[in-house]
Amino acid sequence: MTRAEREALSAPFLIEDEEVVRAIARLADERGTAMKDIVALAVQDYAYRHSLATPAPEWLQRYWREHPLPLPSGLKADKRFYDSLNDEE
Repeated sequence: MTRAEREALSAPFLIEDEEVVRAIARLADERGTAMKDIVALAVQDYAYRHSLATPAPEWLQRYWREHPLPLPSGLKADKRFYDSLNDEE
């Protein structure tokens, strides 16, 4: 099990973006299916399209495995702070 899978399974999956939830609900209504099935189909479709892409070279894949990026914190960047680092207003 991957690090992301362990984290995802440690708590219920919650979509907090209202627009995304509304889009899922609209598709579920149009298709006459459950919202969780819409999400499952979307994930399957994404995985399929991703499998069609040319894979990264082995050395890069090895580097990513050995040096994984941290999972997103969910915090938004403070644009004004970063602009102030470059003397931008």
